[in-house]
Amino acid sequence: MTERMIIIRRPFTVLLLLLVTAGIIVVTLSISGKSYAKVDPIPFEGLRHLWARLHHRSTSTWLIAMVVMPIVGNILLFLPFGFLLFLSLHSDHRPTVQTYVLTILISFSFSCAVEAYQYFLPTRVADINDIIWNTAGGLVGTFLGHLRSRLRFEFE
Repeated sequence: MTERMIIIRRPFTVLLLLLVTAGIIVVTLSISGKSYAKVDPIPFEGLRHLWARLHHRSTSTWLIAMVVMPIVGNILLFLPFGFLLFLSLHSDHRPTVQTYVLTILISFSFSCAVEAYQYFLPTRVADINDIIWNTAGGLVGTFLGHLRSRLRFEFE
């Protein structure tokens, strides 16, 4: 029995990347809430507080979810971006390491741009943690993009 491979052309991959990018922008701008500060500059502060609280006493699952869910959400938001960006940039003419570096730098830069824009919105907070977790999502997507050869899909 022969296996059929589904081939997805690069223009379609780039189109998907543009749709995911637009989706990230729409999701980021449509979320609103009351902000008590314009900037949250301390990395991993929420995780440190949660860890200290868990270490000293029991903590409600609601509090754990309040700290963990934004992290998971930011990673999942940028995972398809990193995946599709890696596929769009990867070619036989570019070393894989260079594609990794470009994908991670572009994910980081895009996340910084989104956070910088949020700084000027009255209902949003610019948060260093969002940049970190968005970039982590881009990195996970990059790894998955590199592992795509194990799937039955071929991206050109």
